[in-house]
Amino acid sequence: MKFFKLSILFSLLLFVFSCKNGIVENPGIIPQPNFISYQKGTFEINENTIIVIEESKEGQWIAGELKSFLKDHFNLNLGVSSVVQDNAIHLKLSEDLEGKEAYQLEVSEKGVLINASSYQSIFYGLQSLKQLLSPKMIVSKPILNYVTIKDSPEFGWRGMMLDVSRHFLEKDSVKKVIDILAMHKMNKFHWHLVDGIGWRIQIDKYPELTKKGAWRKVKEFKKPWEDFEATYKDGDGEIYGGYYTKDDIREIVAYAAERYIDVIPEIEMPGHSEAALQCYPEFICENTVNTGVYCAGNDDSFEFLQNIIDEVVALFPYDYLHIGGDEVGKEAWLNCKKCQQRMRDNNLQSGEELQSYFVRRMEEFIHSKGKKLIGWDEILEGGIPERATVMSWRGFDGGIEAANAGHDVVMSPATPLYFDYNQGKSEFEPPSWGGYNNLLAVYNFNPVPKGISEDKKHHILGGQANLWVEQIESLTHIQYMMLPRLSALSEALWTNSANKNEDEFIKKIDVHFDRLKALGYNFSWSALSPDYEISYDKVKKEFTLQLDNELGIYDIRYTLDGSEPSINSELYSKPIHYSSPITIHAQTFRNGEAIGFSLKKMFSTSFIDSAKITYINPYDATYSAGGDLALFNNRYANPRGDDSNWQGFPHKDFEIIIDLGTPNDLSYIGLNFFQHLASTSVMLPTEVTIAISKDGNDYQTVYNQALETIHDRNPIIKRIETNFEKQNLTFIKISAQNRGVLPDWHIRKGDAWIFVDEVSVR
Repeated sequence: MKFFKLSILFSLLLFVFSCKNGIVENPGIIPQPNFISYQKGTFEINENTIIVIEESKEGQWIAGELKSFLKDHFNLNLGVSSVVQDNAIHLKLSEDLEGKEAYQLEVSEKGVLINASSYQSIFYGLQSLKQLLSPKMIVSKPILNYVTIKDSPEFGWRGMMLDVSRHFLEKDSVKKVIDILAMHKMNKFHWHLVDGIGWRIQIDKYPELTKKGAWRKVKEFKKPWEDFEATYKDGDGEIYGGYYTKDDIREIVAYAAERYIDVIPEIEMPGHSEAALQCYPEFICENTVNTGVYCAGNDDSFEFLQNIIDEVVALFPYDYLHIGGDEVGKEAWLNCKKCQQRMRDNNLQSGEELQSYFVRRMEEFIHSKGKKLIGWDEILEGGIPERATVMSWRGFDGGIEAANAGHDVVMSPATPLYFDYNQGKSEFEPPSWGGYNNLLAVYNFNPVPKGISEDKKHHILGGQANLWVEQIESLTHIQYMMLPRLSALSEALWTNSANKNEDEFIKKIDVHFDRLKALGYNFSWSALSPDYEISYDKVKKEFTLQLDNELGIYDIRYTLDGSEPSINSELYSKPIHYSSPITIHAQTFRNGEAIGFSLKKMFSTSFIDSAKITYINPYDATYSAGGDLALFNNRYANPRGDDSNWQGFPHKDFEIIIDLGTPNDLSYIGLNFFQHLASTSVMLPTEVTIAISKDGNDYQTVYNQALETIHDRNPIIKRIETNFEKQNLTFIKISAQNRGVLPDWHIRKGDAWIFVDEVSVR
């Protein structure tokens, strides 16, 4: 584990010092320009400064954006002119620059000049200028150092996907998401409008898609995708949903276009279509249930989708239309007479080849409409249409295969670009789908992995993050999952790798936090939340606790008495050594303010070299957590089923006997159990018993409790703990009763699992 980066802290102090007179040496720009050089001298924007730009509608809109920024930040009301003059902010179109996204920004004694190849690149230069003049709490006066910036992006596809099917997002909130993309020079907004549990776009030819497919019944103790049932807005009981009218779509597309962002619609096919098929069941395979898959043997299925696409392409004036194509179940096809006939007629040997037929047929239609088909990497299976573009989400392999075969590729691997994954390790993180994609992992993302032939690398268009909203219900939660990770991604996609520097990014993101705060965004401080590492010295019989945060900056203060840390608590400056149990409570402080989530853990010392554990029922090899002593390694599992610190027991009870090796005076025993009904088969035990013994023969029960069944679908960590009169003991017996099989009301079938972690004693 790294310690605090003192050079970064020192640079931050110098930066703050340089801000006292309103002159900022280098507030940092995200994404990092590909060339930037500061010179001696400053220019101050004042009430006589003029914004110079040609008299076009597009130019005047950009000038208005700059006017509003200067008015809000410095109470300056600048005039706009098309006449070139000194003491001006000149926004100039130039034919000398190559590429529609290239710009140059120069600050000199004459003023500010943004020289750009297009209005789009003027807009990007404006974003850089805004960052040089913000945040307001640091840049108190509109004073700019002389600087020269020459900049253009490394990749042409810099995007983010937002799912609005699982949870609907109102029109004005979608615009706020677009604002965040725009300030980071992102240029693609992939809009996931359709999925299995919600249809969100008006289609005139098929009105039931929004009359019914856009609404669902809310069912007690069930997540939206569990036992999904489309209904009508005015139906009985609690109803959830919403959709965008065509006018809404046009408004959002126009809003994004003003900010030079292409909106890429996604219309899922052939799978993930339960909502549409509940509205129009005639497109389900015959004699099968609705699995969310269109019947590939029914020509009417294709006509239905082609009619939808006819209306969709009229709303989105950009090159691409996304068809999904992921996670398509083939069972219905393989049991459908029409699908089997289709396979025979076209000499198709598998369900994958039938899916390829489906995608190829739709690609031909989409191409006839002047659009390019793009789909998730499953469209590679069974053969891919010649003109198709692949979006690689299951790692890099699909993208590598597609690029080497001559297909354009957008890299969006779940690790590290699924923004519905946690960005911090704290158990207090808001609901997420699971997984862990931290800030610096996103920053170090490279869309061009090894394995792509040199002459094929140009097929990598760029990359994008994906934000699925199964667990995310509000704009504030969306902002939290986006930021600051989108800031890191913007630099990964804009800046040439030779010009990237992680330490410099950490300094810049620290300033950027204040920009985001000033804009009122609900961003995450997870990268500054304390984390820990424990080591044990067998010779000294001493434990060592180290504290840090991901970015390695700012003070961590802590207590060992159970109290909440304050700015006056002990400053962490060196590892903490201990040989008896401790409870650490740690918190990061930035400029005197507590930020991020606190760390509160108890660490035992009784499980040293002589301790042994006997399992009455073995743990599952897939969920071993590292082996027999994993329950005593001082690493607490987080509330995620994929956390490798959980030890798993299917069907049978959890029963262990701990031999401490030597007698210990103890008065407390505790351990954690996990449950996540929405996405795992892991449930809390029905009963837990803890007993203690001096000799391993005669046991005294110190805890016995039946646990109430909890129907909450969200992740739960249940802490079981018992305090008892201090006793000298050597053996601990713990048992937790497994319910054996999942109850009938559970969405899954089969064995119930118990997940357990970290037995603590003192």
